[in-house]
Amino acid sequence: MRKSYEEFERLGVKVVAVSPADRGQIEKFLDVHGPYPFEIYGDPELNVYREMGNHRFTTVKSLMYVGASILSGKAKLSDIVPREEKKRELFFSAVKNQDVNVQGSSWLFDRDGEVLWKHLDDSPKDHARVKGILEQVRKLG
Repeated sequence: MRKSYEEFERLGVKVVAVSPADRGQIEKFLDVHGPYPFEIYGDPELNVYREMGNHRFTTVKSLMYVGASILSGKAKLSDIVPREEKKRELFFSAVKNQDVNVQGSSWLFDRDGEVLWKHLDDSPKDHARVKGILEQVRKLG
């Protein structure tokens, strides 16, 4: 999203991110990954996630998903746990302090708050792609 932010802006779209983290965890994230051109809000109690109908893996299902990805060769442990020290510390802090099992989603709303389009992630790999979201914006525009 950060790389495509200007394209969203040109299309008149306001980008907002919601994380299952508290403000302190978001600040750590921004310290490690740099600034974003849009606001990132925290929802550590998962109120917005529940309201929006986001899926949530159980810890067992998450571990099975990761284990299956590693055993099948689709992922390596280094794909999951960052090598760089600051990113690795952030990763373990997130695992310890926020619900990393909640799956994300992408939404497009009109100015009145009506849902125009949505994608609820079914798994950690099932994110809506930025290109696809931009296509939806153009189609709806």
